[in-house]
Amino acid sequence: MDSFREATAPYAEGEVPGVPWMWCVPDGTWTWELFAALPEDGNRYEVIGGRLELSPPPKIAHQRVSVSLAGMLWAWAKRTQSGEVLTAPVAVVFADSGSYLEPDLIWIARERRSILASDQVRGAPDLVVEILSPGTARSDWADKKRVYERAGVPRYWVVDPDARYLMAFRLVDGRYQVERRVEAAGSFEPEGLPDLVISMNTLWE
Repeated sequence: MDSFREATAPYAEGEVPGVPWMWCVPDGTWTWELFAALPEDGNRYEVIGGRLELSPPPKIAHQRVSVSLAGMLWAWAKRTQSGEVLTAPVAVVFADSGSYLEPDLIWIARERRSILASDQVRGAPDLVVEILSPGTARSDWADKKRVYERAGVPRYWVVDPDARYLMAFRLVDGRYQVERRVEAAGSFEPEGLPDLVISMNTLWE
C-alpha cells in the first residue's frame, strides 16, 4: 500500500458517496501525511486551526503582484546573501496550532535555514506575505493572521491588488502592530532589512 492509500484509507472506506475523502476528515485530526496527500488540482488547500479550507486558483492581478514582489525580494536576498525567498505552493507547517498553510511568499533568514525540509517549512518564516483575493481576504486578515502571530512570525505583509496598498505588520510582545501602510505610488524600506526597497509602482505594472 503506497503512502497515499495508507494515509487516506480510513476516510476513503467511510466516504460519503460523491464526497472526496478530504472532506470526511474530522476537524482537528489532520496530519502532515494527510495534508501531503491532498490532490494537485489547481486549487489551494490549507488546514487552518485543524479545519480544511479551499481557495480557488488566484486571478491574474494576484499573480502579477506575486511575481513582481517575489522578484524584488529574491533580488534583495541574493544581493545581500540574507536568506531564501520561496513562493506558493510551499507548505509551511505550524504543528502547535494544527495548521498547514501555503502563503503566497515567504522569506527565511540565512541563519534559520534549518527549518527548511525537502517538502515543507517546519515553523515560522521570518516574513510571510499574503496577497488578497476575493476568496481569501477574510482568512488572510483574520484566521491566518492569528496563526502567524501565535507562531511568532516576525513580519507579516498583506497586499491588496485592487485597492493597491501594502500593510506591513511587525510582531511586538507577541502581538502584531502596524509598521506601515504603503499606498499605490509609495515606496517601503522595512526597518531591520537593510537595502530592501519595495517600489509600489512596480507591483501594479
